[in-house]
Amino acid sequence: MLNLSKQERLRQRYREMQAGWRPSLDIYTEMMSGLVNENTRILDAGCGPGGLVKDYVGTARLVIGADRYAASFQEPAEITNLVGADLTALPFPDNTFDLIACSWVLEHLAAPEVTFREIVRVLKPGGHFTFITPNALNYTVWMRRAIPDTLSKRVVSAIYARDEDFINPTFYRANSPATLDRLLTSVGLNRVRLESIGDPTYLAFNEVLFRLTIGIERVIGALWPQSRVHLVGLYRKRS
Repeated sequence: MLNLSKQERLRQRYREMQAGWRPSLDIYTEMMSGLVNENTRILDAGCGPGGLVKDYVGTARLVIGADRYAASFQEPAEITNLVGADLTALPFPDNTFDLIACSWVLEHLAAPEVTFREIVRVLKPGGHFTFITPNALNYTVWMRRAIPDTLSKRVVSAIYARDEDFINPTFYRANSPATLDRLLTSVGLNRVRLESIGDPTYLAFNEVLFRLTIGIERVIGALWPQSRVHLVGLYRKRS
């Protein structure tokens, strides 16, 4: 099995082996942290029961989580202000939030343009939208897409030792750099930063595979860097 703690140990090894490499989640949280102060109103769109913005509760002026499955969470949400809502119809007035974050959500959007328009509606002019999501161009995502959603829970549990209450359907309709940039620009956002970040740990079930995937990462970096496994982005609403 390849559980989270083993993946983190492998990421630390890779950081030491590959000068300058940083995990995508580190880059994502750094993007958010640089935008948060005591006046910031934050929405975690599609937060799930955890929510990566929970650390800003008590620091930011307001932190709200929105998730269509909020009523079904079996454990208390880590974001105190939790709203049950579909991201295509957010129950907030126009120009409410300074920062909207989406963590591992974009791959699940059946109608991404509709969702992005709704995000822009509730985002203040000059406010920021940040996200982390799988890159549909990456070979590991191709493998994931070959697994039917009906089998995903069992596969995740068997391979990665992660028990998830539910697996959302995946569509990957806004999950390449070019598609994402086109959609976000069309709804009124300007790109500040959009990066493809590699990670050799997803198939590193043993030392041989770890070394092999490191080699694959080097080839990808040289020939097709825009296909690295994660997309991390920061966009700003036009004033």
